[in-house]
Amino acid sequence: MRKLLISMGIFMVLLLLVAGCTSQTETKPVATQPTATPVTITTPNQAGITPAPVKAASSDPSLIGTWYLKLMSDQNGTALVQTINPETTVIFEDNVNLSGYSGCNNYVGSYSLTGKPDLNGNGITIGPLASTKKYCQDGASTETTYLQILEGVTSYLVNENKELSITDNAQNTLVYQRTPYSPTSVPIGS
Repeated sequence: MRKLLISMGIFMVLLLLVAGCTSQTETKPVATQPTATPVTITTPNQAGITPAPVKAASSDPSLIGTWYLKLMSDQNGTALVQTINPETTVIFEDNVNLSGYSGCNNYVGSYSLTGKPDLNGNGITIGPLASTKKYCQDGASTETTYLQILEGVTSYLVNENKELSITDNAQNTLVYQRTPYSPTSVPIGS
């Protein structure tokens, strides 16, 4: 009986030793996706005072899609030019890329929403733009002006009439609408 108790005791000790020597299941940490950190933009004003940071907007669903040029104002808003070609468009594609037709040539580029509001709407930058090089005698200067305004824009606004106004630093403005119109019709609001 005594031998049986000693054998059982040795067996228990060996069992504990074996259990302590076995490897345990290793747990690995779960990988997490990094979260996007909002970009902040600060620029000093004319007095050299830096305002509080403004968070950059990443997207605006009201901007995405095809817009048809309705009118263009040049020279600080003093020269209104009715669109000569009703097919002039800008297409905001995916919160980064844009493309369009400038009356004679196709163009592509990128845009970024700055999140900085101004008197004319929300902040935006466009460009650089790349364009095909077809020459069209009729409307060549209008096309050049259009692309210059578009590449220099600083703000945009989609109003209650679902019109998009894009304005540059010199207050040159491009006004678009969602629906196309024929060359013989007068655009809405003209």
